[in-house]
Amino acid sequence: MNPLRFRRFLRQLTQHACVAIAACSMASSATAAPPEAAEATANWETKTVASDEKDSKQLDVEIYRGGKLIARHHSSLLGTPGLYPLHSPSGLPLTRDYPMEEKGQYEKDDHHHHRSLWFTHGIVNEFDFWLDKPTPHTGYIVQTSLTKDESEDGVTLNTTNDWNDKDGKRVLSDQRRWTFTESQGDTVIDLDVRLKATDGDVVLGDTKEGTLGVRVAGSMKVDSKLGGTAQNAEGLKDGTAWGKKSSWVDYSGPIQQADSDEPTDWPTAGITMFYHPENPLPECYWHVRTYGLFAANPFGRQHFGQPEYEGVKIAEGEHLDLHFRIVLHDDGFDREKSAQHFADYSKTEPSF
Repeated sequence: MNPLRFRRFLRQLTQHACVAIAACSMASSATAAPPEAAEATANWETKTVASDEKDSKQLDVEIYRGGKLIARHHSSLLGTPGLYPLHSPSGLPLTRDYPMEEKGQYEKDDHHHHRSLWFTHGIVNEFDFWLDKPTPHTGYIVQTSLTKDESEDGVTLNTTNDWNDKDGKRVLSDQRRWTFTESQGDTVIDLDVRLKATDGDVVLGDTKEGTLGVRVAGSMKVDSKLGGTAQNAEGLKDGTAWGKKSSWVDYSGPIQQADSDEPTDWPTAGITMFYHPENPLPECYWHVRTYGLFAANPFGRQHFGQPEYEGVKIAEGEHLDLHFRIVLHDDGFDREKSAQHFADYSKTEPSF
C-alpha cells in the first residue's frame, strides 16, 4: 500500500473509532443520569419527633434530604434550642457529640454549654444565657411554638422562644426562621433571628461569650493535629482568626471513621458560617478557638481588643434582626467556593 492510501486508511479507521466511542457514550448517558441531575432530584423531608427533654411539651424536627439525615432541631438541647446532629451532604457528622452523648476519642468533656450549634448570648441585662451553671444570674431559652413547611426546594422551620430568668420570668423573646436549601452541592442553612424587647428595655452586652456558636467534631479541631483548620475571609488561620472582624469563617478537617484507625484515610468536611452584610450591626467579630469552638458575635468588643462600650440596646416594644448563613460541605476548605457562597448570600433578601 502506498503512503497516501495508507494515511487515508488510518484516517477512516480513526473516524470509525470516534463514532463508535461517541455511540457508547450516548448509550451510557441515556441509562445513567449524571450526578448533578441525581442531586437535583433529591427530596427534602421532615419527621416530627418527641423531645428528649421529658418536661418539654414542644416537638423536635428531623430534616432529611435524599433520605439522609441533615440535622435535628431540638426544642430543648439540654436547656436551649439547637441543632444536633449536624451532617455534611454525604452524611459525615460535623459537630461534637458531648454533652448530648459520651465524649468520643478526640473530644473533651469541657464547656458543657457548647452544644453542637446554638444561639445565645452571655450578657443580656444582668443575665447570662451563654453558660449553663445554675446561678441567680443564669438565664434559659424556652421554645414556645414551632411550625414547619416542606417544598421541593427545601425546608423552613419557624419557632418562637422566651429568654427567661431562673424563676421563669421572661426577659425578652425571639422569633427564629431556619431555612434549609442546597447550593453548589452543599447544604445551606439560613438563620434569621428577631430579638424582641417584649418585657422592658434589653441590653445585649459587650462580651466574647456569644452568639451563634458551633462546636465542631473532635477530629476536626485544630488541636487534634490531624489537619483541621479554621480560616476567615481575610485569610487568617486558626488562632490568628480569633477576635478578628470578618464576613465569614470556615472550620474544616477530617472526620473520624469507625472502620479505620488511619486519619490520613478519613474523609474531610466542614462548616462555613456567614454574617449577612446588611445586618443592622455591621461588624461581626469571631470567637474562634483551636479546641473546636467558633462563634459569630456581633456584640462583643472589649475581649477582642476593641474599645469597651455599653452594648446594644433594644428599647421596649422594639426589635433587632440578625441574619446568618451556615454552609455544610464535604471535602476540605475551598476559598473560591466560600467566596461564591458569600457573594450569593449578599444578594439575598432576609426573610424578615
